[in-house]
Amino acid sequence: MESCGFRDIATKFPKDTVIVGGSTDKAADQQTFIDKNNLPFALLCDTELKLTKALGIQSGDRPMAQRITFVIDGEGKVAKVFTGVKPKEHPEEVLKFVEEMTKKK
Repeated sequence: MESCGFRDIATKFPKDTVIVGGSTDKAADQQTFIDKNNLPFALLCDTELKLTKALGIQSGDRPMAQRITFVIDGEGKVAKVFTGVKPKEHPEEVLKFVEEMTKKK
């Protein structure tokens, strides 16, 4: 639901916005998901949990499903971290934040 929500509003984001998803699923499973849902963005494949651990999302060796969104600004700095998101409303929530962030430039 969340990925498809981002898919459905992807063109509403400011022009320089890059949307990337990610999970600990295998690349083949992610590609199947991308194809099935016609996602216009890439999904990062983190089967070794390197990125997940580096971001502080996972500390053990067993992945746990979490919905966390990092908004990175144009200078590569974390502008906002969304945790405990509601998949249905979250894409619009991120869009609103990104629009406000770009207006402040």
